[in-house]
Amino acid sequence: MDSVPDTHHFERLVGSFNRSSSPYKGPPSPAVDAAWADLTDYGAISISEETFGKLNASKNAVRVPAEYGGGRLAFVEAIHQLHCLESLWRHTYPDYYTEAARKIKTNDQEWHDHMDHCVDMLRQKLMCDADVHLVTYNWLKGHDAPHPNFNTARQCRSFEAVKQYVIENALDGSNLPKIYFEKPKDGSVMEYEEPPFDPLADGWPSKHH
Repeated sequence: MDSVPDTHHFERLVGSFNRSSSPYKGPPSPAVDAAWADLTDYGAISISEETFGKLNASKNAVRVPAEYGGGRLAFVEAIHQLHCLESLWRHTYPDYYTEAARKIKTNDQEWHDHMDHCVDMLRQKLMCDADVHLVTYNWLKGHDAPHPNFNTARQCRSFEAVKQYVIENALDGSNLPKIYFEKPKDGSVMEYEEPPFDPLADGWPSKHH
């Protein structure tokens, strides 16, 4: 498939403080790790030139070599956002996730840069979406103050459909190095100091209201 199906369903979020209410909560364990891996353990995908043409993206975005299927190199934002969330969660358990703890000690600046990036990307996403669902309160036994009820109902995109899209468009990692493929040496690519930020490309945002 060339785009994620617009598949939605109604779902009631589980806002309980009880750890057993979610397979993604601690304490950390192989089962919790497996649950998170099922959300985040996906690599880059290849998108068609037609799909790429609909994006407000840099025209010099990386091309996938023909021998790997062609198109443009991409990944789905939701996977990256969940990766960031998992990274933050892991760092609350440094005694279990010792590799994360070692990174703090061996390369403090790189760790802070990564965490700052993740937090700020999540901040921008949350502010962009600005969830205005209303949370009401209930009286709970043993509580003297009203308690917020986070078990709100809403319409959600099917994450299973997102995963299936990523799987079907994934680059074949069996014959690719970790960096996916090497940069062409024939001078045919545009290089940047930082990823380009060109919001006025193609008349944006006027075309996207």
